[in-house]
Amino acid sequence: MNYRIAFIGYGLRSKTMLSAFRDLEAGVEAAAVCEPDPEAARAGTEGDPLFASASYYTDPVQMLEECRPDGVFIGTRCPLHTPMALKVLDRRLPLFLEKPVAISEAQLAALAEAGRGQEDRVVVSFPLRLCAVVQEMKRIVSSGVLGRLTMVQAINNVPYGSVYYHSWYRDPSLTGGLFLQKATHDIDYISYLTGETPVQAFAQTAKLYFKGDRPAGLRCPDCPDYRTCPESSYVVERIQKDDVQGDACCFAVDTGNEDNACAIFTCPSGLLISYSQSFVVKRTGARRGCRLIGTEGSAEFDFYTGEIRHDDYRTPQTVTHRIINTGNHFGGDQRLALAFLSVMDGKPSPAGLTSGLASAACCLAARRSGETGRPEAVPAFLP
Repeated sequence: MNYRIAFIGYGLRSKTMLSAFRDLEAGVEAAAVCEPDPEAARAGTEGDPLFASASYYTDPVQMLEECRPDGVFIGTRCPLHTPMALKVLDRRLPLFLEKPVAISEAQLAALAEAGRGQEDRVVVSFPLRLCAVVQEMKRIVSSGVLGRLTMVQAINNVPYGSVYYHSWYRDPSLTGGLFLQKATHDIDYISYLTGETPVQAFAQTAKLYFKGDRPAGLRCPDCPDYRTCPESSYVVERIQKDDVQGDACCFAVDTGNEDNACAIFTCPSGLLISYSQSFVVKRTGARRGCRLIGTEGSAEFDFYTGEIRHDDYRTPQTVTHRIINTGNHFGGDQRLALAFLSVMDGKPSPAGLTSGLASAACCLAARRSGETGRPEAVPAFLP
């Protein structure tokens, strides 16, 4: 059977996930695409057999009423994730929802209410919790060899940080801020590993590198330092061979977003989670992962190396596991694709709406704490 999927927003993330379905030979086809410029979307998919029968719309409500898909992907920019999800949930259709699921507490409350009773019919785009290295860490934690968990030490050093200053991501009003962009993944997989959702956040942020006195609105090609500035779109793409998604000046007065942040999250049991993220590192400076400290042992891992180290306190023993990472998001995207197929078959989601709401609530509390300088409670209205 072919699953007919409708796309609300057919941008980079939707295309990446469709590639995961192609790799799986999963038997899907595009039923419809909703974009502000449907003719451009049609031209961009011309000749693709998965879009042979697709219809193109500007109105998501009309699309949902007319094409009757088996499932819906929401891959819009962040401010529209919740508004579009409300329309899909109202029709009780299986939903793949890009993170962050909401960028404000008002959106979070509306989404929680609309999704009540449908949490397991939603797949939130959380590939990290499903990838092989986290699944192996989950097996270690569940075995009990670490004893009672007392602390999590987590880090995310982003080697492609200029993405968040070159493009529309530089505008916090469109992204909700970098806790919601990056930490939303990390808090989710940590909650998955520990079985706890934080109830309080205390955070601080700093802007130390991606700032400057260049004029607002400056584009890299219009700058005299285009071929020499270490963060110009030319140098990043042509010299450093890194991802570029825009060419706005990273050192202009209108550059948004902090570039370093730390947060301490407190869980109901008293478990503490320390988390830091930096957007300044390059190449081999990349790190992402965490250390779980328990009363009987500790285990730590890094997504980039795929290595897990388990230290046992009671025996002179350290065990190292090496996980082979394949595919986007360390192999998590294919597992997300499989999860959405399963949800369209009527089975519960392994990355459901509740996890998306919980993670966003934690990140919103951290964002608020960074603004107020005080510990802030994580909103408690989750289903």
